[in-house]
Formats: sequence, structure tokens, C-alpha cells
Amino acid sequence: MICQRCLEPVSLPIRSECHYAIVKPDADLQSLPKGYDVLEAGEEPLDLLSLIEEEMLLALPIVPAHDPADCQQPVGVTEPEPCEDEVSRSNPFSVLAQLKRDPNV
Repeated sequence: MICQRCLEPVSLPIRSECHYAIVKPDADLQSLPKGYDVLEAGEEPLDLLSLIEEEMLLALPIVPAHDPADCQQPVGVTEPEPCEDEVSRSNPFSVLAQLKRDPNV
């Protein structure tokens, strides 16, 4: 995985806890404990490799990144400085604040 802050490779531990109940297609699902995912045992064998792959993908972080103390920004990347030529704009919703204060409008 690539760190989204410094764009360097990052290794992160993956921890996932999954609870599955393998049942027959006509089994009563009401008797299963809460928190279990149901896998129906059918004619075809269970694709365990695909199941583990999906669980690992779900366990990955949405945005992989190093610990902020360990992460360095890429060379040449700097924070943009405010430009003196920038025009300050008024908030377009300030008119709504005025309407809220004046009930006669």
C-alpha cells in the first residue's frame, strides 16, 4: 500500500474478526446467534479463498497512511502561501442570516 501523505510504501497490520454460520438452504435462521453472517451450504463447494480475500479487503484502511509522527511529506511539496492578489469574497449566505434576524421580510 502507498501512504497517502508521503507517497511512500507503508505496511499496516490487518486485524479482522469474522463470525460465520454455515447453514443448510432450508434452515431456520431465527435460532442463530446475533452478529453471525450466514453462509448457505449448497451443491457447490465453499470458495474459502474468495471469502478470506473479501474479508481482508474489508479490513484494509480506507486511506492508508503512516503514523503522523513517522510520516514525512514528499520533497518539493510545500504548503501554499496566501497570495496578496487574492480577492476576498463575501459569504453568499450572509443574506439568509439577515432574513433570519428580520421577521418582517
